[in-house]
Amino acid sequence: MSNLRLSDLWFLDLGNHQGTAQWKMNLAERLVRVILCAGFIAVLIVEVSLLIQALRIYD
Repeated sequence: MSNLRLSDLWFLDLGNHQGTAQWKMNLAERLVRVILCAGFIAVLIVEVSLLIQALRIYD
C-alpha cells in the first residue's frame, strides 16, 4: 500500500498557488467545469419540468 500525502492531491493544493501558470490553469479548468456542470443541471431541470407539463396535458 503506497503512502498518500495530502500534498499529492492536486485538488487540495489551493493554498500553494504562488501565482504559477499551473495553478492558474487548474483554476481556469475548474471554473469551466463548474460552468459546464451548472449548465447541464439547468438543462436537466428544464427538461424534467417540460416532461412534467407534457404529462399533465395528457391526464
